[in-house]
Amino acid sequence: RKSMDIAGRLVQKLLLLLGSRDPTEQSPEEEYVTKCGHLWRIDSNGKWVKRWFELREDVLASYKAEDRTKLKNAIKVSKITKIELSPPAREGERPTHFVMTCGTSDYPFRGETPEDAAAWVTTIDKRLRAQ
Repeated sequence: RKSMDIAGRLVQKLLLLLGSRDPTEQSPEEEYVTKCGHLWRIDSNGKWVKRWFELREDVLASYKAEDRTKLKNAIKVSKITKIELSPPAREGERPTHFVMTCGTSDYPFRGETPEDAAAWVTTIDKRLRAQ
């Protein structure tokens, strides 16, 4: 019973951190979003898919779309062990890809622009170093 109470509180805290998924409801937690925007990631079928990402406190969440009605994934930033830009595809280009490592698993991402990819890496890296 005690573990169920702890689990319930954890779920409530996670939902509070992630905010409302009802697009008609304005959430007071909006101010805690450190960074948000579209990123591309590889899905379970090996295809690049565009998702809406939000970094809030210690949670990086991905949604199917910007309206945040369908949470696809959420990970605690403290579980990320490394994040870095990938080498560019061609010499002289700036990278749009980066890799986030959680334990022994690498997860590739792609920003819309080189500036976007670099901003995500910098923001998440700062959050990692602040812990």
